[in-house]
Amino acid sequence: MRWWVIALVLGLATPVFAQPWSQGVSEQKKAAAQKKLEEGNALFLKRNFKEAFDAYQAALTSWNHPAIRFNVVRCLIQLDRPVEAYDELTKALEFGKDPFEEAIYNEALNYQKLLATQIAEIEISCSQQGAKVTLDGQPLLTCPGKEKRRVAPGQHGVVGTKEGFLTKPMDIVVVGGKTEAVDVKLMPLDKAAKVVHRWPGWIPWVVFGGGLAVAGVGGLIQINANDLMDDYDRTIARDCANVGCDLTDAKYDDLNNKRDKAEFRNKIAISVMTVGAVGAIAGGVMLVMNRGRTVYDNSAETRGPVTRLDFVPHDDGGVLTLSGGF
Repeated sequence: MRWWVIALVLGLATPVFAQPWSQGVSEQKKAAAQKKLEEGNALFLKRNFKEAFDAYQAALTSWNHPAIRFNVVRCLIQLDRPVEAYDELTKALEFGKDPFEEAIYNEALNYQKLLATQIAEIEISCSQQGAKVTLDGQPLLTCPGKEKRRVAPGQHGVVGTKEGFLTKPMDIVVVGGKTEAVDVKLMPLDKAAKVVHRWPGWIPWVVFGGGLAVAGVGGLIQINANDLMDDYDRTIARDCANVGCDLTDAKYDDLNNKRDKAEFRNKIAISVMTVGAVGAIAGGVMLVMNRGRTVYDNSAETRGPVTRLDFVPHDDGGVLTLSGGF
């Protein structure tokens, strides 16, 4: 792979008086820039891109030359910082092809096309006075207004806030070479609030009422059992108080059956009333637990395409890129 670096920016052919990037730059500053440029070139050829980037940046502080800035672009590309690389390339090409040799200028144009497909744009607008918007945690906009930012493809977080309004987080998915427009609209808290219940309102009442109804049925069975037992006791008192009764005698079978029936129904009544009481208690607990709670819909909104497959042609063939959210 060939590593192109601009080694001698002082020897460019354009006359100095026609070079706006050279106006006001002393020979001493040019020499200082040349020294840092050569240091950066040596580091770049050794693939020490971070150190080369720092050296080129130091050179720019002495001489803001487009050709030096293009070497900064090369470093940023190698450091996988395409958004910054595109911004720096835009500055480097501000004066067109004059600051560059023809081959370098053509290379810069190729980079511009390639980077344009590797970055995306988010255009954020809002109209609510005083609302504030952040992008990926950084302040972006105080409303009303509109801002556009170049970003790397993928998912980005937009958050709108305003006192008295519901905070609105949004997950924006963007792909290379495209612009995603976002209009931030916040909802007042009094409109965003809603009362929710654990269950539909009728369920606890059905459980509670059903329990009472079952307990009531058990009570009726108990009353019937008591009536039978009272009738049994009255018969015993009337027929057996003075002479006694041999209840094993067959003539008392109906009386014994009445007693057994009363005892059996009493057991059933107790079981039914117990079940009913448990149901009523459960329904009462559910009524307490089902009291309304005020909540706010603060779920993140996701916008933008999910995935995209792109083919970017260039002189040596092309690059296949897959971008988006997964």
